[in-house]
Amino acid sequence: MTAKKAPASARRLTAANLEALGAESLAALLLELSDSQPALKRRLRMELAARVGAPHLAEEIDKRLAMIGGSKAKVSWRKRPELILDLHVLRRMIAGRLADLDAGLAMRRLWTFLDLADGLSLRVKDPKGELAQVFVAAAEDMAGLAGRAPADIALAGEVADMLFRGSASWAERLGPALAGFGQVFGAAVQAELKARIAARPAFKPSARVLRAVADAAGDVDAFLETVPSTLRHDPGTAAAVGRRLLGAGRIEEALATLQAADPRNRARALDGRPDPAAEPWYEAWIEVLERSGETSAAHEERWATFERTLSTDQLRRFLKGLPDFDDVEASDRAFEVAARYPAFAEGLAFLIAWPALPEAAAMVLARRDEVGGDAGALAEWSARLDARYPRAALVLLRAAISSLWSRPATRADAEPLADEAEALARRIDDLGGLESHEAFVTRLTARRQFPTRR
Repeated sequence: MTAKKAPASARRLTAANLEALGAESLAALLLELSDSQPALKRRLRMELAARVGAPHLAEEIDKRLAMIGGSKAKVSWRKRPELILDLHVLRRMIAGRLADLDAGLAMRRLWTFLDLADGLSLRVKDPKGELAQVFVAAAEDMAGLAGRAPADIALAGEVADMLFRGSASWAERLGPALAGFGQVFGAAVQAELKARIAARPAFKPSARVLRAVADAAGDVDAFLETVPSTLRHDPGTAAAVGRRLLGAGRIEEALATLQAADPRNRARALDGRPDPAAEPWYEAWIEVLERSGETSAAHEERWATFERTLSTDQLRRFLKGLPDFDDVEASDRAFEVAARYPAFAEGLAFLIAWPALPEAAAMVLARRDEVGGDAGALAEWSARLDARYPRAALVLLRAAISSLWSRPATRADAEPLADEAEALARRIDDLGGLESHEAFVTRLTARRQFPTRR
Protein backbone atom coordinates (compact mmCIF):
# COMPACT_ATOMS: atom_id res chain seq x y z
CA MET A 1 0.00 0.00 0.00
CA THR A 2 1.41 3.40 -1.03
CA ALA A 3 1.99 5.87 1.79
CA LYS A 4 -0.26 8.89 1.68
CA LYS A 5 1.54 11.99 0.41
CA ALA A 6 1.82 14.82 2.93
CA PRO A 7 -0.04 18.00 1.97
CA ALA A 8 2.06 20.87 0.61
CA SER A 9 1.01 23.04 3.54
CA ALA A 10 2.88 20.74 5.91
CA ARG A 11 6.14 21.53 4.10
CA ARG A 12 5.80 25.31 4.17
CA LEU A 13 8.06 27.41 6.39
CA THR A 14 5.53 28.55 8.96
CA ALA A 15 5.86 29.05 12.71
CA ALA A 16 3.44 26.20 13.38
CA ASN A 17 5.32 23.73 11.17
CA LEU A 18 8.67 24.64 12.71
CA GLU A 19 7.25 24.28 16.23
CA ALA A 20 6.20 20.78 15.26
CA LEU A 21 9.87 19.85 14.77
CA GLY A 22 10.41 20.19 18.49
CA ALA A 23 12.80 22.34 20.52
CA GLU A 24 15.61 19.78 20.47
CA SER A 25 15.63 19.46 16.68
CA LEU A 26 15.44 23.21 16.16
CA ALA A 27 18.28 23.83 18.60
CA ALA A 28 20.51 21.36 16.79
CA LEU A 29 19.63 22.89 13.43
CA LEU A 30 20.38 26.42 14.63
CA LEU A 31 23.73 25.37 16.07
CA GLU A 32 24.65 23.72 12.78
CA LEU A 33 23.69 26.79 10.75
CA SER A 34 25.37 29.24 13.12
CA ASP A 35 28.78 27.68 12.41
CA SER A 36 28.60 28.96 8.83
CA GLN A 37 26.51 32.11 9.37
CA PRO A 38 28.15 34.71 11.67
CA ALA A 39 25.08 36.97 11.60
CA LEU A 40 22.89 34.15 12.89
CA LYS A 41 25.43 33.29 15.58
CA ARG A 42 25.45 36.92 16.79
CA ARG A 43 21.68 37.01 16.87
CA LEU A 44 21.52 33.80 18.89
CA ARG A 45 24.07 35.15 21.38
CA MET A 46 21.98 38.29 21.81
CA GLU A 47 18.77 36.33 22.32
CA LEU A 48 20.46 34.17 24.96
CA ALA A 49 21.91 37.27 26.65
CA ALA A 50 18.45 38.87 26.72
CA ARG A 51 17.16 35.91 28.73
CA VAL A 52 19.82 36.56 31.36
CA GLY A 53 19.15 40.30 31.65
CA ALA A 54 19.46 43.76 30.12
CA PRO A 55 23.14 44.37 31.08
CA HIS A 56 24.17 41.14 29.37
CA LEU A 57 22.27 41.99 26.19
CA ALA A 58 23.72 45.51 26.27
CA GLU A 59 27.21 43.99 26.51
CA GLU A 60 26.64 41.88 23.39
CA ILE A 61 25.24 44.89 21.53
CA ASP A 62 28.22 47.00 22.58
CA LYS A 63 30.60 44.42 21.12
CA ARG A 64 28.86 44.62 17.76
CA LEU A 65 28.69 48.42 17.82
CA ALA A 66 32.40 48.60 18.60
CA MET A 67 33.26 46.12 15.84
CA ILE A 68 31.30 48.05 13.21
CA GLY A 69 32.60 51.42 14.40
CA GLY A 70 36.21 50.26 14.55
CA SER A 71 36.37 48.69 11.10
CA LYS A 72 38.01 50.65 8.27
CA ALA A 73 37.45 48.10 5.51
CA LYS A 74 35.51 49.11 2.42
CA VAL A 75 32.24 47.24 1.88
CA SER A 76 31.70 45.98 -1.67
CA TRP A 77 28.38 46.30 -3.47
CA ARG A 78 27.97 42.54 -3.06
CA LYS A 79 28.29 42.78 0.73
CA ARG A 80 26.21 45.96 1.09
CA PRO A 81 22.78 44.24 1.36
CA GLU A 82 24.15 41.92 4.04
CA LEU A 83 25.52 44.85 6.04
CA ILE A 84 22.27 46.83 5.78
CA LEU A 85 20.29 43.81 6.96
CA ASP A 86 22.74 43.33 9.84
CA LEU A 87 22.32 46.99 10.85
CA HIS A 88 18.54 46.73 10.78
CA VAL A 89 18.67 43.60 12.96
CA LEU A 90 20.98 45.35 15.43
CA ARG A 91 18.73 48.43 15.46
CA ARG A 92 15.66 46.30 16.17
CA MET A 93 17.46 44.44 18.95
CA ILE A 94 18.24 47.77 20.63
CA ALA A 95 14.88 49.46 20.06
CA GLY A 96 12.92 46.27 20.69
CA ARG A 97 14.43 43.60 22.94
CA LEU A 98 16.77 45.85 24.95
CA ALA A 99 14.22 48.68 25.22
CA ASP A 100 11.69 46.26 26.66
CA LEU A 101 14.19 45.28 29.33
CA ASP A 102 15.74 48.69 30.05
CA ALA A 103 14.71 51.74 28.01
CA GLY A 104 17.56 53.87 29.37
CA LEU A 105 20.24 51.42 28.24
CA ALA A 106 18.56 51.17 24.85
CA MET A 107 18.48 54.94 24.38
CA ARG A 108 22.19 55.33 25.00
CA ARG A 109 22.97 52.62 22.47
CA LEU A 110 20.72 54.18 19.88
CA TRP A 111 22.84 57.34 20.12
CA THR A 112 25.94 55.22 19.65
CA PHE A 113 24.24 53.49 16.72
CA LEU A 114 23.56 56.88 15.08
CA ASP A 115 27.22 57.76 15.53
CA LEU A 116 28.16 54.90 13.18
CA ALA A 117 26.63 56.69 10.19
CA ASP A 118 29.54 58.96 9.32
CA GLY A 119 32.14 56.20 9.40
CA LEU A 120 30.01 53.82 7.37
CA SER A 121 29.30 56.49 4.75
CA LEU A 122 33.04 56.49 3.97
CA ARG A 123 33.14 52.72 3.64
CA VAL A 124 29.89 51.98 1.83
CA LYS A 125 28.55 53.39 -1.42
CA ASP A 126 24.86 54.12 -0.95
CA PRO A 127 23.36 55.02 -4.36
CA LYS A 128 19.78 54.23 -3.32
CA GLY A 129 19.96 55.80 0.14
CA GLU A 130 19.37 52.43 1.85
CA LEU A 131 22.17 52.94 4.38
CA ALA A 132 20.99 56.45 5.22
CA GLN A 133 17.47 55.10 5.79
CA VAL A 134 18.77 52.71 8.47
CA PHE A 135 19.85 55.68 10.57
CA VAL A 136 16.71 57.67 9.90
CA ALA A 137 14.77 54.67 11.20
CA ALA A 138 17.00 54.59 14.30
CA ALA A 139 16.29 58.29 14.92
CA GLU A 140 12.57 57.58 14.67
CA ASP A 141 13.02 54.70 17.12
CA MET A 142 14.53 57.18 19.56
CA ALA A 143 11.57 59.52 19.27
CA GLY A 144 9.23 56.62 19.98
CA LEU A 145 11.29 55.49 22.94
CA ALA A 146 11.66 58.93 24.52
CA GLY A 147 8.45 58.57 26.54
CA ARG A 148 9.83 55.45 28.23
CA ALA A 149 13.38 56.78 28.66
CA PRO A 150 13.26 60.32 30.10
CA ALA A 151 16.09 62.57 28.97
CA ASP A 152 19.32 62.01 30.86
CA ILE A 153 20.97 65.46 30.98
CA ALA A 154 24.33 63.78 31.56
CA LEU A 155 23.96 62.34 28.05
CA ALA A 156 23.92 65.84 26.52
CA GLY A 157 27.72 66.06 26.64
CA GLU A 158 28.13 62.76 24.79
CA VAL A 159 25.65 63.89 22.14
CA ALA A 160 27.50 67.20 21.77
CA ASP A 161 30.76 65.29 21.26
CA MET A 162 29.16 63.28 18.46
CA LEU A 163 27.83 66.39 16.77
CA PHE A 164 31.08 68.32 17.19
CA ARG A 165 33.11 65.74 15.33
CA GLY A 166 30.30 64.62 13.01
CA SER A 167 29.34 65.60 9.49
CA ALA A 168 26.46 67.74 8.21
CA SER A 169 24.46 64.56 7.59
CA TRP A 170 23.71 64.50 11.34
CA ALA A 171 21.15 67.22 10.64
CA GLU A 172 18.91 64.71 8.83
CA ARG A 173 18.74 62.54 11.94
CA LEU A 174 18.73 65.15 14.68
CA GLY A 175 15.18 66.36 14.14
CA PRO A 176 13.42 63.07 14.87
CA ALA A 177 16.11 61.96 17.34
CA LEU A 178 15.74 65.01 19.59
CA ALA A 179 12.02 65.54 19.06
CA GLY A 180 10.86 63.38 21.95
CA PHE A 181 13.36 64.68 24.53
CA GLY A 182 11.92 68.16 24.96
CA GLN A 183 13.49 71.59 24.91
CA VAL A 184 15.31 71.21 28.23
CA PHE A 185 17.48 68.42 26.85
CA GLY A 186 17.83 70.27 23.54
CA ALA A 187 19.07 73.33 25.40
CA ALA A 188 21.56 71.18 27.35
CA VAL A 189 22.96 69.76 24.11
CA GLN A 190 23.15 73.28 22.69
CA ALA A 191 25.05 74.57 25.73
CA GLU A 192 27.52 71.67 25.60
CA LEU A 193 28.02 72.20 21.88
CA LYS A 194 28.63 75.94 22.32
CA ALA A 195 31.29 75.19 24.96
CA ARG A 196 33.13 72.91 22.55
CA ILE A 197 32.91 75.45 19.74
CA ALA A 198 34.28 78.18 22.02
CA ALA A 199 37.23 75.96 22.90
CA ARG A 200 37.96 74.99 19.28
CA PRO A 201 36.25 77.51 16.95
CA ALA A 202 38.09 76.17 13.90
CA PHE A 203 36.08 72.94 14.15
CA LYS A 204 32.62 74.48 14.20
CA PRO A 205 29.88 72.02 13.13
CA SER A 206 27.87 72.66 9.98
CA ALA A 207 25.12 75.27 9.99
CA ARG A 208 22.57 72.52 9.32
CA VAL A 209 23.52 70.75 12.55
CA LEU A 210 23.46 73.99 14.54
CA ARG A 211 19.99 74.79 13.17
CA ALA A 212 18.68 71.36 14.13
CA VAL A 213 20.01 71.79 17.67
CA ALA A 214 18.54 75.30 17.87
CA ASP A 215 15.16 73.93 16.84
CA ALA A 216 15.39 71.22 19.49
CA ALA A 217 16.19 73.87 22.10
CA GLY A 218 13.41 76.16 20.87
CA ASP A 219 16.03 78.89 20.40
CA VAL A 220 14.94 81.04 17.46
CA ASP A 221 17.81 83.50 17.87
CA ALA A 222 20.37 80.69 17.68
CA PHE A 223 18.71 79.54 14.47
CA LEU A 224 18.90 83.08 13.07
CA GLU A 225 22.60 83.28 13.87
CA THR A 226 23.25 80.42 11.42
CA VAL A 227 21.54 82.21 8.52
CA PRO A 228 23.92 84.60 6.70
CA SER A 229 22.55 87.99 5.68
CA THR A 230 23.17 87.03 2.04
CA LEU A 231 20.53 84.30 2.36
CA ARG A 232 17.89 86.39 4.15
CA HIS A 233 16.43 87.52 0.79
CA ASP A 234 15.99 83.96 -0.47
CA PRO A 235 12.24 83.14 -0.28
CA GLY A 236 12.78 79.57 0.95
CA THR A 237 15.18 80.66 3.68
CA ALA A 238 12.90 83.54 4.67
CA ALA A 239 10.00 81.08 4.95
CA ALA A 240 12.01 78.85 7.30
CA VAL A 241 12.98 81.84 9.46
CA GLY A 242 9.49 83.32 9.35
CA ARG A 243 7.83 80.12 10.54
CA ARG A 244 10.13 79.90 13.53
CA LEU A 245 9.52 83.53 14.44
CA LEU A 246 5.79 82.88 14.21
CA GLY A 247 6.16 79.86 16.48
CA ALA A 248 7.85 82.11 19.03
CA GLY A 249 5.04 84.68 18.77
CA ARG A 250 7.30 87.25 17.09
CA ILE A 251 4.77 88.18 14.43
CA GLU A 252 6.16 91.61 13.45
CA GLU A 253 9.63 90.18 12.90
CA ALA A 254 8.18 87.34 10.84
CA LEU A 255 6.26 89.85 8.73
CA ALA A 256 9.37 91.96 8.10
CA THR A 257 11.46 88.88 7.28
CA LEU A 258 9.01 87.66 4.67
CA GLN A 259 8.45 91.11 3.17
CA ALA A 260 12.20 91.46 2.61
CA ALA A 261 12.21 88.28 0.51
CA ASP A 262 8.90 88.76 -1.34
CA PRO A 263 9.20 86.57 -4.48
CA ARG A 264 6.53 88.62 -6.24
CA ASN A 265 9.11 91.36 -6.70
CA ARG A 266 11.41 88.81 -8.26
CA ALA A 267 8.62 87.50 -10.48
CA ARG A 268 8.06 90.99 -11.86
CA ALA A 269 11.77 91.29 -12.55
CA LEU A 270 11.58 88.03 -14.50
CA ASP A 271 8.81 89.24 -16.82
CA GLY A 272 6.09 88.00 -14.50
CA ARG A 273 7.26 84.39 -14.42
CA PRO A 274 6.69 82.89 -10.93
CA ASP A 275 9.45 81.13 -9.00
CA PRO A 276 8.39 77.51 -8.23
CA ALA A 277 10.91 77.33 -5.37
CA ALA A 278 9.11 80.19 -3.63
CA GLU A 279 5.94 78.26 -2.70
CA PRO A 280 7.06 77.74 0.94
CA TRP A 281 7.27 81.54 1.18
CA TYR A 282 3.63 81.91 0.11
CA GLU A 283 2.50 79.35 2.69
CA ALA A 284 4.40 81.17 5.44
CA TRP A 285 3.06 84.50 4.20
CA ILE A 286 -0.52 83.29 4.51
CA GLU A 287 0.16 82.19 8.10
CA VAL A 288 1.66 85.59 8.94
CA LEU A 289 -1.31 87.41 7.46
CA GLU A 290 -3.73 85.29 9.49
CA ARG A 291 -1.76 85.77 12.71
CA SER A 292 -1.64 89.51 12.01
CA GLY A 293 -5.42 89.68 11.73
CA GLU A 294 -5.33 90.21 7.96
CA THR A 295 -7.80 87.40 7.35
CA SER A 296 -9.21 88.89 4.13
CA ALA A 297 -5.74 89.25 2.61
CA ALA A 298 -4.86 85.71 3.73
CA HIS A 299 -8.03 84.46 2.09
CA GLU A 300 -7.10 86.11 -1.20
CA GLU A 301 -3.59 84.67 -1.01
CA ARG A 302 -5.00 81.17 -0.54
CA TRP A 303 -6.98 81.50 -3.75
CA ALA A 304 -3.97 82.91 -5.62
CA THR A 305 -1.85 80.02 -4.37
CA PHE A 306 -4.46 77.54 -5.55
CA GLU A 307 -4.60 79.13 -9.00
CA ARG A 308 -0.83 78.89 -9.23
CA THR A 309 -0.32 75.38 -7.83
CA LEU A 310 -3.70 73.57 -7.69
CA SER A 311 -2.99 72.88 -4.02
CA THR A 312 -5.86 70.79 -2.65
CA ASP A 313 -4.94 71.80 0.88
CA GLN A 314 -5.08 75.52 0.12
CA LEU A 315 -8.39 75.18 -1.72
CA ARG A 316 -10.02 73.30 1.16
CA ARG A 317 -8.88 75.99 3.59
CA PHE A 318 -10.15 78.68 1.23
CA LEU A 319 -13.56 77.04 0.94
CA LYS A 320 -13.76 76.51 4.70
CA GLY A 321 -13.48 80.27 5.21
CA LEU A 322 -16.45 81.09 2.95
CA PRO A 323 -20.04 81.67 4.07
CA ASP A 324 -22.60 78.92 3.51
CA PHE A 325 -23.45 78.23 -0.15
CA ASP A 326 -20.64 80.48 -1.43
CA ASP A 327 -18.36 77.46 -1.34
CA VAL A 328 -20.36 75.80 -4.13
CA GLU A 329 -19.75 78.69 -6.50
CA ALA A 330 -16.09 78.83 -5.48
CA SER A 331 -15.73 75.10 -6.12
CA ASP A 332 -17.07 75.58 -9.63
CA ARG A 333 -14.54 78.35 -10.22
CA ALA A 334 -11.77 76.08 -8.92
CA PHE A 335 -12.79 73.32 -11.33
CA GLU A 336 -12.62 75.83 -14.19
CA VAL A 337 -9.11 76.83 -13.12
CA ALA A 338 -8.04 73.17 -13.10
CA ALA A 339 -9.65 72.49 -16.49
CA ARG A 340 -7.66 75.37 -18.01
CA TYR A 341 -4.43 74.64 -16.14
CA PRO A 342 -1.43 74.82 -18.51
CA ALA A 343 -0.04 71.46 -17.37
CA PHE A 344 -2.80 69.13 -18.58
CA ALA A 345 -1.85 66.13 -16.43
CA GLU A 346 -1.73 68.20 -13.22
CA GLY A 347 -5.11 69.76 -13.92
CA LEU A 348 -6.73 66.41 -14.66
CA ALA A 349 -5.10 64.76 -11.65
CA PHE A 350 -6.64 67.44 -9.41
CA LEU A 351 -10.14 66.97 -10.87
CA ILE A 352 -9.96 63.17 -10.61
CA ALA A 353 -8.68 63.27 -7.03
CA TRP A 354 -11.13 65.91 -5.72
CA PRO A 355 -13.30 64.22 -7.23
CA ALA A 356 -14.95 66.32 -9.93
CA LEU A 357 -15.55 63.63 -12.55
CA PRO A 358 -17.99 65.49 -14.86
CA GLU A 359 -15.49 68.35 -15.13
CA ALA A 360 -12.62 65.89 -15.63
CA ALA A 361 -14.44 64.19 -18.50
CA ALA A 362 -15.26 67.52 -20.14
CA MET A 363 -11.62 68.58 -19.82
CA VAL A 364 -10.39 65.40 -21.50
CA LEU A 365 -12.73 65.82 -24.47
CA ALA A 366 -12.05 69.54 -24.83
CA ARG A 367 -8.26 69.12 -24.69
CA ARG A 368 -7.86 65.64 -26.13
CA ASP A 369 -4.95 66.72 -28.33
CA GLU A 370 -2.96 67.44 -25.15
CA VAL A 371 -3.61 64.07 -23.47
CA GLY A 372 -0.42 62.11 -22.84
CA GLY A 373 2.13 61.19 -20.21
CA ASP A 374 2.48 58.27 -17.85
CA ALA A 375 0.57 55.24 -19.15
CA GLY A 376 -0.23 53.96 -15.65
CA ALA A 377 -1.80 57.24 -14.57
CA LEU A 378 -3.74 57.52 -17.83
CA ALA A 379 -5.13 54.01 -17.46
CA GLU A 380 -6.08 54.67 -13.83
CA TRP A 381 -7.89 57.89 -14.74
CA SER A 382 -9.66 56.07 -17.56
CA ALA A 383 -10.94 53.47 -15.10
CA ARG A 384 -12.35 56.23 -12.86
CA LEU A 385 -14.34 57.69 -15.77
CA ASP A 386 -15.27 54.43 -17.51
CA ALA A 387 -18.75 53.88 -16.06
CA ARG A 388 -20.31 57.31 -16.56
CA TYR A 389 -18.06 58.99 -19.14
CA PRO A 390 -16.93 56.29 -21.59
CA ARG A 391 -15.87 58.66 -24.37
CA ALA A 392 -13.44 60.50 -22.10
CA ALA A 393 -12.28 57.18 -20.68
CA LEU A 394 -11.58 55.94 -24.22
CA VAL A 395 -9.47 59.01 -25.00
CA LEU A 396 -7.35 58.40 -21.90
CA LEU A 397 -7.05 54.68 -22.54
CA ARG A 398 -5.91 55.23 -26.11
CA ALA A 399 -3.35 57.76 -24.88
CA ALA A 400 -2.01 55.12 -22.48
CA ILE A 401 -1.77 52.59 -25.32
CA SER A 402 0.03 55.12 -27.53
CA SER A 403 2.52 55.83 -24.74
CA LEU A 404 3.31 52.13 -24.30
CA TRP A 405 3.41 51.49 -28.04
CA SER A 406 5.96 54.27 -28.59
CA ARG A 407 8.67 52.23 -26.83
CA PRO A 408 9.55 48.70 -28.00
CA ALA A 409 10.30 47.62 -24.41
CA THR A 410 6.72 48.31 -23.28
CA ARG A 411 4.72 47.27 -26.33
CA ALA A 412 3.68 43.98 -24.77
CA ASP A 413 2.02 45.94 -21.95
CA ALA A 414 -0.26 47.57 -24.53
CA GLU A 415 -2.02 44.28 -25.28
CA PRO A 416 -4.47 44.11 -22.34
CA LEU A 417 -5.23 47.82 -22.67
CA ALA A 418 -5.92 47.35 -26.38
CA ASP A 419 -8.55 44.74 -25.54
CA GLU A 420 -10.13 47.12 -23.01
CA ALA A 421 -10.15 49.96 -25.53
CA GLU A 422 -11.80 47.79 -28.18
CA ALA A 423 -14.52 46.66 -25.74
CA LEU A 424 -15.04 50.22 -24.53
CA ALA A 425 -15.40 51.55 -28.09
CA ARG A 426 -18.09 48.95 -28.83
CA ARG A 427 -20.09 50.11 -25.79
CA ILE A 428 -20.32 53.66 -27.12
CA ASP A 429 -23.23 54.22 -29.48
CA ASP A 430 -21.96 57.56 -30.74
CA LEU A 431 -18.20 58.14 -30.75
CA GLY A 432 -18.88 61.83 -31.34
CA GLY A 433 -15.89 62.55 -33.54
CA LEU A 434 -13.58 59.96 -32.03
CA GLU A 435 -12.12 57.51 -34.52
CA SER A 436 -13.13 53.87 -34.57
CA HIS A 437 -10.98 51.26 -32.91
CA GLU A 438 -9.86 49.96 -36.28
CA ALA A 439 -8.84 53.44 -37.43
CA PHE A 440 -6.97 54.03 -34.16
CA VAL A 441 -5.05 50.77 -34.59
CA THR A 442 -4.21 51.53 -38.21
CA ARG A 443 -2.99 55.03 -37.42
CA LEU A 444 -0.95 53.92 -34.43
CA THR A 445 0.78 50.89 -35.84
CA ALA A 446 1.30 51.77 -39.49
CA ARG A 447 3.16 48.68 -40.75
CA ARG A 448 3.76 47.05 -37.38
CA GLN A 449 1.35 44.40 -36.16
CA PHE A 450 -0.75 45.67 -33.23
CA PRO A 451 -1.18 43.26 -30.29
CA THR A 452 -4.73 41.96 -30.10
CA ARG A 453 -6.30 38.84 -28.68
CA ARG A 454 -8.62 36.77 -30.86
